[in-house]
Amino acid sequence: MKRLFLTLTLTLASLTATSVHAQGGPPNTGINASLLRMFGDTKFFSAKGDLRMSDDNGKAISSMPVSWALLDGKLRADMDLSQMQGGAMPPQATAMLKQTGMDKMQLLIMPESKTTLFIYPGLEAYAPVRDNDVATAEEKVETTDVGKEEVDGHPCVKKKMSTTDAKGKVQEAFIWSATDLKNFPIKMEMKQKKNTVLIHFETPSFQKPDAKLFEVPANYTKHDSIQGLMQSAMMKMFGGAK
Repeated sequence: MKRLFLTLTLTLASLTATSVHAQGGPPNTGINASLLRMFGDTKFFSAKGDLRMSDDNGKAISSMPVSWALLDGKLRADMDLSQMQGGAMPPQATAMLKQTGMDKMQLLIMPESKTTLFIYPGLEAYAPVRDNDVATAEEKVETTDVGKEEVDGHPCVKKKMSTTDAKGKVQEAFIWSATDLKNFPIKMEMKQKKNTVLIHFETPSFQKPDAKLFEVPANYTKHDSIQGLMQSAMMKMFGGAK
């Protein structure tokens, strides 16, 4: 039983990206508040797309479809972790995720409280995680046009965005702004640690998403950490066995 419990813990930790940075930053999903800087004048939208991560050598680590929505400075991302491809996917990982109710995951980036909410509808539970990538007044952001490219038939201006924080740390990203879609960033590419994150959107809808999409249902249980939420899920799976 102990070995099975450990195997499941490692499986869920890898697939739900629960490795927290040493500085207490958000889990490494590639999705955090830094994305909000890249939407420019886009105040609201909804779209499907995909998220890919690769290493320093350009080797694919993982890819996954994601549904997105933006409203009032809040960003939502819906993922089905069982659809993740690539990476060190352990055997029977999909079955384990579904069995624990952790296969579906929603992220809500809440810049006002500097948190990202990790929500698991299958568990009717969520956990807040501190997000240190929220924009501050001390930041300096520079955007430079570097060329013109076509993405999925949309004419785009490729831009380089350089963000310098109060400590002088520089973070760079590339954005492909579709000129026929109100300069919507149809594609984004950014460096995070040793990995590169690429987000590719399908043609967006510019109708305002329902505000309820950015709220946690009242009946969901709040956990102090994702680790605590995972432990609760696995204890339910094992019928309370220790």
